[in-house]
Amino acid sequence: MIFRSGYIMVRAINLLAAILILCMLAMPVLGDDALKRELVEQTSKINLPVLARYQELDLMRKQILITLQTLSPDQVTESTRKWVNIASGPNGILQKFDGINDLASKDDPHSHEEALTRATGLKNDINALEGYPQAKENFIAFYPKTALSHFFTDQGEYFERLADSENDTRLAIDYYEHALSAYREAEDITKTTYLDLKVKELRSEYQFDMEIANESLAVGETKFNQSLYGLNHSGNFISVATGILSARTSKRELSTVYKIYQKHGDERASEIGEKLAEIDCIHAELVDLFLKYAAVSVTVFIVMLVCVLGLLFRWTHAVEDTLLGNEVIR
Repeated sequence: MIFRSGYIMVRAINLLAAILILCMLAMPVLGDDALKRELVEQTSKINLPVLARYQELDLMRKQILITLQTLSPDQVTESTRKWVNIASGPNGILQKFDGINDLASKDDPHSHEEALTRATGLKNDINALEGYPQAKENFIAFYPKTALSHFFTDQGEYFERLADSENDTRLAIDYYEHALSAYREAEDITKTTYLDLKVKELRSEYQFDMEIANESLAVGETKFNQSLYGLNHSGNFISVATGILSARTSKRELSTVYKIYQKHGDERASEIGEKLAEIDCIHAELVDLFLKYAAVSVTVFIVMLVCVLGLLFRWTHAVEDTLLGNEVIR
């Protein structure tokens, strides 16, 4: 009887152990206080300059801490670690945002362009954060999304100011396009509509002016070479005369190019200005040569005219003498 009771007890213990093992296998892996403390400590230590620049990110950090504190140890799992790392880990949103803010703090348009590119990529991290229920339910992703919108607005204003003060139209268009992109990311419909129209108008005007400049430049360069040819063949009166006309045409066409380049702040304006000065010198030399040719021609003409008049005068006297002799004979 005692043996039977012991047997039953052993069976009961074995059955209970089996049930406990099955329960343990069926239960999800739970977190513990150590992981919770680790994540809280990791987030608490964050003290980045960007937190002062964009207060939404500091609120995000505080919201992460509040969320972790309100979670019971069994709710802090590896999934919790993942979303906390996305938000405030060594390569998380806060760290990336700080790097972006550092680039945007420099007085260099290229740094701001790089900051815009990185900020656009940061949206993927924010979207990933929303994929975790704990983060989504506690609105963790709301704060960096708002901060990112403010960042894009700041960059839109930066590039718009840069474009407004830029003399080079090509650069101004480039800056306006960056501003347009930033405002579009910030979902600022008013600024997006305004700058979209401004960019289209400015680009259209620039392209129209450049077409005129390119045509005038082609003609001006051709006539410039013809004027040089006339100067290099100064022994040919026709070449000199053609060179003068070519120089005048070249100056007219290149002056048009110069005005357009100046209007759009094109650095090539100085090069055209130098060529215009050279054309003036060529034209002056050609005119001097032409005047010399003219003087020689006039001198030759006068000499020939005097000779002809002299011959005509002598012929007239000879005819008169002949007629007088005939009258005497009669």
